[in-house]
Amino acid sequence: MPRTDINRINRECADSAFQPVYFLHGDESYLIRLAVDTLTRHAVEPAAADFNYERFHGPGMNNERVLTSVATPPMMATRRVVLVQDVDKAQLKARDLLAAYAEKPCDSTVLILAASSRVKIDKRRGTPKWAARLEQAAASICFWPLREHELLSWIVSTAELGGKKIGRQAANDLYARLGDDLARLAGELDKLAFFVGEREEISPRDVREMTGVDKGASVFDWVDALATGKPLLAAYITGQLASRGESAVGAVAAASAHFGRVARIRGLMARRVPDERIKKELGLSWWREDSVRELFAQARAFSDDKMKEIFSLLLQTDLRLKSSSLPDRLILDTLAFSIPGD
Repeated sequence: MPRTDINRINRECADSAFQPVYFLHGDESYLIRLAVDTLTRHAVEPAAADFNYERFHGPGMNNERVLTSVATPPMMATRRVVLVQDVDKAQLKARDLLAAYAEKPCDSTVLILAASSRVKIDKRRGTPKWAARLEQAAASICFWPLREHELLSWIVSTAELGGKKIGRQAANDLYARLGDDLARLAGELDKLAFFVGEREEISPRDVREMTGVDKGASVFDWVDALATGKPLLAAYITGQLASRGESAVGAVAAASAHFGRVARIRGLMARRVPDERIKKELGLSWWREDSVRELFAQARAFSDDKMKEIFSLLLQTDLRLKSSSLPDRLILDTLAFSIPGD
């Protein structure tokens, strides 16, 4: 069975083309819940839900009852849906039975196996046999936090699931204004679908009107986008900065100050200075806790070679802004797509 992802699940739900068994696990618990909700909402036929939907919890699960449920033909519907939550906490015998079923599933049943966390899948280091079998037999997905391009694809596929189309520009605008909070984005897409009414496509203008004034488009947001490897978001914010006439040289100076702080944290870490002392020495004690955590995470993630490359790029960009006839926005966008990832 091919590996799947949240966007593919959205497409399958939109087309009512479901896999017989889904195995969902990962570190991103919200995405697991979202996948379960999406699958059950679209796979369960409301008129006959009382007869064709059953939910179990792994701990203390009755094995015989589960196997009977997945083997029962649907009543007054095209399919039956069975959800097993916290499958990783079920007894080993139950997990083995479910893995065996996944290898020869019923065509008329959609079985959703949702783990409470990530299950180690590594053939070289002792993957649990039941998980290895599910990885092969089921539509398996390990949910990690979405990267930028994955999040934009998720916005597009989620809109399609709601019966609307949204272009890449509108999707990018929505992401740039609201950030990567999936719950918030999903809620805003629901509002946009209602806002456009019978129109098929959500436009960038619709996004602007529904989300109000630009949010998350300051120089500091641009620096954050650079540092966290989000070039598309950085490019969007560059346009906002340019439209307001803000200084491109000032933006690069802000980026240099940020990465300089990251480099100083790296240096102190290398000397085994405790985190609390680093915060005090760099005047970070009064910063927001999440901002400080992000700084320390970047300090750990970027190697010395990458830091040198970043400072070289910042210097080149500063010189180009002061000497080149190219538009400032183009120069800043080039920087955004040149910054090495962590």
